[in-house]
Amino acid sequence: MFSEQKKLPLSIQSFEQLITEGAVYVDKTKYIYELLKLGFGAYFLSRPRRFGKSLLVSTLEAIFKNKRELFKGFWIYDSEYVWEEYPVIKFDMSTVDKDTDEHLKIGLEHAVRDNAENYGINLDEDTPAYMFKSLILKLKEKYRSQVVVLIDEYDSAIIKHISNPVMAQKNIEILHDFYSIVKAEGASLRFVFLTGVSKFAKTSIFSGLNNLINISMQEKYSPLLGLTQEELEIYFPEYIKAVAEKHSLTEKEVQEKIKFWYNGYRFSEAEVKVYNPFSTLSLFEAKRFTNYWFETGTPTFLTELIKSHDPDLQKFESEIRLMQNSFNSYEVDNLPLYPILYDTGYLTIKDYSVRNNITAYSLTYPNFEVKSSLLDNLLVTYTDSKKSETASNMVLAVEDAILANDLDKFFSLLKSYFASIPYDLIPKKNLGEKYFQLIFYLLMRVSSFRVNTEDRSNLGRIDLVLESDTSVYLFELKVNSSAKAALEQIKEKKYYEKYLNIQVAATDDRAGTQKAQLKEVLIIGVNFSLEERNVTDWMVETLGL
Repeated sequence: MFSEQKKLPLSIQSFEQLITEGAVYVDKTKYIYELLKLGFGAYFLSRPRRFGKSLLVSTLEAIFKNKRELFKGFWIYDSEYVWEEYPVIKFDMSTVDKDTDEHLKIGLEHAVRDNAENYGINLDEDTPAYMFKSLILKLKEKYRSQVVVLIDEYDSAIIKHISNPVMAQKNIEILHDFYSIVKAEGASLRFVFLTGVSKFAKTSIFSGLNNLINISMQEKYSPLLGLTQEELEIYFPEYIKAVAEKHSLTEKEVQEKIKFWYNGYRFSEAEVKVYNPFSTLSLFEAKRFTNYWFETGTPTFLTELIKSHDPDLQKFESEIRLMQNSFNSYEVDNLPLYPILYDTGYLTIKDYSVRNNITAYSLTYPNFEVKSSLLDNLLVTYTDSKKSETASNMVLAVEDAILANDLDKFFSLLKSYFASIPYDLIPKKNLGEKYFQLIFYLLMRVSSFRVNTEDRSNLGRIDLVLESDTSVYLFELKVNSSAKAALEQIKEKKYYEKYLNIQVAATDDRAGTQKAQLKEVLIIGVNFSLEERNVTDWMVETLGL
């Protein structure tokens, strides 16, 4: 249970350090026991970065080194688990030098020797794979015991070079030989556990590991990493209370806000959603709602991958449907967009369905933090990567114009922004409505307003609907046409009808009471010119209050 004296475990990846320093440990040992109780097993777990994978590996290390006293008060301490000590080989691949394939070989050699020195063992072999094999056999002989192998961030040397498939493939070949030792020496091993962000090149790396069990999407392990709703309430009540006081909210209101910002990750068919642990703990530390996880680093290759696949980003708002086999292993020279975004935490499971014994998954953004941050990042990428501050200022200015209901100012800002986009960033191929709609969508989406895209009515779909507290703006976008044609389409299809009776509470100052008032509805036709690469005209009509 949480006590007021316990500190937050931010940046602590060692289980022993966490316990000895009196930090909060969210007890995951019941799920860990499920892994351990069957005896030998070789397991692989994929989760996004900063989700607690390293702490999990450290916890397994403490269990297999029989440091039972560290677990006093936790579920596994009084369980049926048989505590025994085993020699443990642990590799943190994120710390291994991998700038080149030669550096990777040297880095692996150092990592193996460091493990050997911990047990007073000398190694004479001259390649990482043979050294690894020798270490396993010598540990088994010295301790007359099977050996435990823990590999954290197994794919680190691949991800570092994911935008350079040639170098990535060289590292894959080295890792294939190295990891194959786990299969070859299986009889000498008690337990094997690997973590990573993704399943990059799993086939080629683990071709010899046909006994490796991927638990990444198994239901019983879906709460293994991340914070469940119950865990949030049990372990952090005082922190929730402190955030509530800071923001003058009730504790229930704060919990709803935390859920909106940082919850929503679902890793299996079970209806278990977890909070991003890093972002949630960072909130409790700073008492401020902002983008913590995203700011720790979004790989450039992800935004470039999105650009190269040229998806309809608006579909991310609803759902992306994928067959189950889409989540199988994939190669570095042919990266699938949506499985990569799922593995890295930018999309998550919304729902699933089974038809003719085939499972299909629906993916969407997990939460507001991920959605708003990714779209903001993409806006900069699609316009000018050196002008993130310009983009932020633009969004603020656009918001001010909308709040003032000054659409002339709004479109003046929009024209200025399109004019500032470097010529070489605008696609030469397929230039047209899609590109301009994309930039317009991203600008609106990173604003603080409620935005619907291609909102359906009984007669069609409007391109974009923006809703403030007092007004609804319906935009129809045309290319090489006219604003009048766009406006006429809105009227002909009657896109506006479903918005005519939306109410907003307004204060009657004379009576000091609240009275219902209808939001005004503005229909707006916009035209983009391919030749000018900008907005050329727009028309606005107000349908009344």
